[in-house]
Amino acid sequence: MTVWVVLPSALTDDAGGHSELELDLGGPGPDAAVTVSAVFDRLGRQLPALERRLRDEQGAIRRQVSVYLGGIDIRTLSGSETPVPDGALVQIIAAVSGT
Repeated sequence: MTVWVVLPSALTDDAGGHSELELDLGGPGPDAAVTVSAVFDRLGRQLPALERRLRDEQGAIRRQVSVYLGGIDIRTLSGSETPVPDGALVQIIAAVSGT
């Protein structure tokens, strides 16, 4: 199973300079669904610095990070437990603030 993750430019340094990542999540078991949380778990294993920017110490998606699956905010779906189909596009948008 393959999922594409698109990152904002503010996070590309933590992703090795990449703004798009292709993640091979393998194949879930017959009763298992790949979720947004599983996508973030894979990102965390591959890119720990990126994970620290996306999730807090308890593993929850940080509130300043918005995640869209197929153009729909996952907060309006099932949050981090939203199922992710094969070939899906997951967009991550991080609020940027400065002084």
